[in-house]
Amino acid sequence: MSTLELLRSAETIESIAHRLDALSHSDRVRELRALKARDLRALHELTAGRPAPLSHFVPPSVSDDVPVRHHGVNSLPFLRHFEKRFLRDADSGELWGYNHQTMRPVTGPGYFVVADPAPGEAAAIDYRRIPPRLPHESWPGLVSNERLPQRLVFGHMRDLMQLVSVHVSVGRAERKGKPAPAWFALVREDPLP
Repeated sequence: MSTLELLRSAETIESIAHRLDALSHSDRVRELRALKARDLRALHELTAGRPAPLSHFVPPSVSDDVPVRHHGVNSLPFLRHFEKRFLRDADSGELWGYNHQTMRPVTGPGYFVVADPAPGEAAAIDYRRIPPRLPHESWPGLVSNERLPQRLVFGHMRDLMQLVSVHVSVGRAERKGKPAPAWFALVREDPLP
């Protein structure tokens, strides 16, 4: 059964995680990108109580300042595919990142910071903060998320992340502290050594 079929047949999150862990990276991306908005919401609900730790996004085995790509799919009706790119800052230990997607010339890069969450809490991708300096030489220039047009997309926003499997997480956006009707899933691509 595919991930979509498992999800729609009300399987447990453990069954879905096992399925995803058994797939190759490209198959994980393909299966997650087949999910519709209602499926992403259901996946998010299934992962309640499974907070994603900071180490999920940039594993300890990855050196500081090395970018890690997460391929994403969101619940929007269009422009559903994107990437979030993360790296661990050597000085602060925080994760810094941005959104890599086709509308970036209009929306901006959507830089964010992910601080180490308190025990039992999920990592939060925080667009209210941006890195104090350009995280990686290959990344786009730093732009505030509080100016237009970036504010319309990233202003006052955080993504609260939950763990699906070893390589997959699911998130829900919140704006000004209130949950938004927007869900997405990310598939981590482990960098080559």
